[in-house]
Amino acid sequence: MPSNSSQRLVIRLQGIVVLAAFLLAPCIVQAEETETDSALWGGGVFYFETGKTFDFSAEYQIRMDDHMSSLSSQFGEFLGHYKAADNLLLNGGYRFTRRPGRSEHRIYLGGFWSLTGNPLLEGSDPKQLRAVLQIGYQHDFDVMFDDRLMDSDSIRYILVVSKPATATLTPFLLAGVLTTWNDAYDFGIDKIRLGGGVVFRLTENSRLRSQYIWEEFRFRTPVKHTNIIWLRYEGKFGG
Repeated sequence: MPSNSSQRLVIRLQGIVVLAAFLLAPCIVQAEETETDSALWGGGVFYFETGKTFDFSAEYQIRMDDHMSSLSSQFGEFLGHYKAADNLLLNGGYRFTRRPGRSEHRIYLGGFWSLTGNPLLEGSDPKQLRAVLQIGYQHDFDVMFDDRLMDSDSIRYILVVSKPATATLTPFLLAGVLTTWNDAYDFGIDKIRLGGGVVFRLTENSRLRSQYIWEEFRFRTPVKHTNIIWLRYEGKFGG
């Protein structure tokens, strides 16, 4: 007879498959007219661990589109993180984005939930499969939709599945959906993101994340497909 822990793991994996199918299902429907592009995202994030319940992070990122030839945006983001449980991390904060000719502001509140039950903190169960679901609400000020500036609300869902290959290399896959509503559009799927990549552990407190993302941007005409290359340095202080 299988053990209780094995049965629980099978149930969790079945739930992950169902959730992934839910996230991927919208990709089956393709728009008749599409526009294609490629983008390059790069930057760094620094985590400041206090050794207590609350931690903090600061990130800077720059993004280039038009086949990686022009600057589309750059932003700074500041988040607070609360360890609600070993497998649940809540976070929230503020992002300031600068685009050519205008600025945007974002307030975010969400969290990360380990579906496989293993703790979110690094260093535990290093060889075990991990499936983490991120759910977050965001309110954006002065976003451009249909050539108009307006406030916009969104809920995003991102599922990341990873398993270390070596002590320094961890491959991962991701699937995400962004649902949005504002004065121009009723509640609906705005963006779909699928991809994967690898995390290179450089030192005990630093790593490099390299990933590819295929994005479908639906709240525009024609629908836009973008191939994204994303490089991010991640550093940790304190703890």
